Amino acid sequence: MSDIDTTPITDSARTPPMTATDETVKPTRRAYGDRNLVGDATREARAMASEGMAHPSTKPVLKGAAIGAVAGAILPFVTLPLGLAAGAGYAFYKRVRPD
Repeated sequence: MSDIDTTPITDSARTPPMTATDETVKPTRRAYGDRNLVGDATREARAMASEGMAHPSTKPVLKGAAIGAVAGAILPFVTLPLGLAAGAGYAFYKRVRPD
């Protein structure tokens, strides 16, 4: 068998993969060349850790953590740390997989 991909090239396949920017969140499924959620999340987390607040995903994830913490403080069945982790996790997931 051949390792050559014989699928036809469409207009969507010619478009370069997009990543998140400060203004908008764009699809990132093919941004790193694979469709693996764990691989994409690992790369995004490493980039956020190395770039700090300069990375475009850091502020939305921190905002999600703050919203989750407030929800944890208000809701009687959710604790503050659980709300913080859930809010940050959801915001991070939506940065990696916006669609």
